[in-house]
Amino acid sequence: MSPKKHKYFFDVNSLSVKKVKVSFKQRFLRFLGYVSVAVVFFFIAMSITFRFFDSPTEKKLRRDLEKSERQYKNLSKRVDKLNTVLEDIQVRDENLYRMIFEAEPAKRTETVYGNYTEFADVSSAELIIQTSSKIDELATALYIQSKSFDKIYTLAKTKNEMLICMPAILPVNKNETSLSSGFGYRYHPIFRDLRMHTGIDFAGPKGTPVYATGNGVVKMAGSNYSSMRGYGTVCEIDHGFGYQTLYAHLSKVNVREGQKIKRGDIIGYIGSTGNSTSSHLHYEVFLNGKFVDPVYYFFNDLSPEEYEKILEKSKEINQSLS
Repeated sequence: MSPKKHKYFFDVNSLSVKKVKVSFKQRFLRFLGYVSVAVVFFFIAMSITFRFFDSPTEKKLRRDLEKSERQYKNLSKRVDKLNTVLEDIQVRDENLYRMIFEAEPAKRTETVYGNYTEFADVSSAELIIQTSSKIDELATALYIQSKSFDKIYTLAKTKNEMLICMPAILPVNKNETSLSSGFGYRYHPIFRDLRMHTGIDFAGPKGTPVYATGNGVVKMAGSNYSSMRGYGTVCEIDHGFGYQTLYAHLSKVNVREGQKIKRGDIIGYIGSTGNSTSSHLHYEVFLNGKFVDPVYYFFNDLSPEEYEKILEKSKEINQSLS
């Protein structure tokens, strides 16, 4: 055991060497100084440690966060793939409407309003909000598509009735008449200017029978209708499913308003009433309130060769008969 060390000083007054006496207060202050230095160094060491080295808890949280980000990215990719599949279904759906049922495609303009403010202060906020937005948009699109399929189901159940009501034959006998003017801009026979011809004209002898082109209910039958000025004696049929047909310049009608008729029934006879230059039938087809070219609805009566000829004839820009 080494001897205890003591400190001495030279007293100039007594010219002698004396032992240094350290009071308790000095010893306490010295101790506090050591402790303070130790505490400062401790906090410096801890700061360096926490700044550059993760604790076990922080390491676990970091791993969990990285895993969550990977999962969100994978989820976003899966949502993109589902959107691609849904877009393909939508295209097929709309083509199905147009080609088979002659109906308007489903409206897909519903807006998605998502509240993502709760994610604003999250470190991965952009990724989470982007993915959540995609999921909400996909859910909305699926809902719209579901309603669209419900409509297709309803249309499919009534398809047979629709096909019976759809105008699908010539309104006159092809052997007794001829198509003289088609749908589109044609020269008016009275005013001599080029204007829209909203139907097609079939030239034929007065008294030639005119047939209903589909099942329906007679809306107008006769003359002197203010909305039909210039059309002479007319017959208008509501076929349902958005279809209506108009037969104008008749010599007389064979039906009455409100009467139910079937495809092929004689509804009147060719004449030259109203603004007409010769005996003919002016025939119009409406779909959802809009004029459409009637020549596209003759598929039940004509062979492919006959249809090709009548289609070519209808495209000629000539003079209409009314």
